[in-house]
Amino acid sequence: MIRVSLPRTVARVIPLSLLLPIVALGCSRDQGAKATPDGSKAQTNAVTVAPVEARDVQRRVEIVGSIEPDEEITVYAQVSGYVEKILADLGDRVNAGQPLIQLDQADFRLQVQRVEAILRQTQAKLGAVDGKETLSDDQQSPVRQAKASSEDAALWYERMQSLYKEGAVSRNDVDTARAKRDALKATLDGALDQVRSLRDQLKEQQALLDLARRNLGYTVIRAPIDGSIKQRDVSVGQYIAGGSMQNTKLLVMVRDDPLKLKASVPERFQGQIRPGQEVKLQVEAYSGRDFTGMVTRVGPAVFSDTRTFPIEARIPNKQGLLKPGSFAKARVQIRVDRGVAFVPEEAVYYFVGITKAFVVKDGVVEERQVKAGERQDGLVEIVEGVASGEMVATSRLSQLFGGATVQVVK
Repeated sequence: MIRVSLPRTVARVIPLSLLLPIVALGCSRDQGAKATPDGSKAQTNAVTVAPVEARDVQRRVEIVGSIEPDEEITVYAQVSGYVEKILADLGDRVNAGQPLIQLDQADFRLQVQRVEAILRQTQAKLGAVDGKETLSDDQQSPVRQAKASSEDAALWYERMQSLYKEGAVSRNDVDTARAKRDALKATLDGALDQVRSLRDQLKEQQALLDLARRNLGYTVIRAPIDGSIKQRDVSVGQYIAGGSMQNTKLLVMVRDDPLKLKASVPERFQGQIRPGQEVKLQVEAYSGRDFTGMVTRVGPAVFSDTRTFPIEARIPNKQGLLKPGSFAKARVQIRVDRGVAFVPEEAVYYFVGITKAFVVKDGVVEERQVKAGERQDGLVEIVEGVASGEMVATSRLSQLFGGATVQVVK
């Protein structure tokens, strides 16, 4: 019990607290009364007390910022043409590779057909039938004929040389045989060069066909990322320029899962904000609801004009509730302090800038100046002044005694 002496004319009894009831001494006005220095009697009054509670506190840094998409991409076409179909529009969610816009394909199909026809002709010259592999150089018809003639001429020249040694033919006959051999050898070399040239043409035409088919594929503009359509800038029937410096902007896409929170932190928190720390944010659209994320990047320098440094946090958004561009209030969880002292709000008194609490120890009330911190669930953190396990008075003494002078019995 806390005993407080005061003039008899202002004494009254206060109800006991549920936290720690203290029974008032005495059943009558005079029972348990003590004499004051002037000889008058003072009555013992009951007040309520509560223990100083030890709690684990998550320390947080309050920040504000804006929510931005993880990626924002402007979509252009790689070929020019007229817009034939719009396959995705504002607000649509699409997957990477999904068709967004289709251009008129007629000219591109004709180009593919033209190159295919030229390619088939070249393949036929090289002995390919129905798209099969071309024949080897030795098996090409012009080469086979030239090779046979060249070999015959070489044998005939050797025959003439033998006959010339025997005196059966003249020198002129030998020279004629040698000239024929050399000519047919040149013909063979020409046939081989022609076949190699056709093979080079075939490679070039195959490349042209691949290019034509690729351009045909480019007439369907596909999503480069998973995301949503933020903006559409073209309409059906519009001619667009593609593959040049004057490309026509078609769409703007954003990746909205995850999102990115960009915020500025006061410079006094340098060293306390690190990647990996938890972030909880709120937006006006969902008042009172927390969205959880994680710090991913911390700026290396403080901006001299604002005395803040930038941070980025990754915010999952699988349900698509958060929208890029939204303003957000956030809390960064920087650490957990264990065994922090907390007292009920009614145990803390504020007067002309001074914060006090009344500590009860061995039946004696001691007035202490304290330093208050955070508030949680009707409790106030006491940074300095009291320790966990102590007892504090929770009755407001100024209200109990109507502003009368209080004398504490020690």
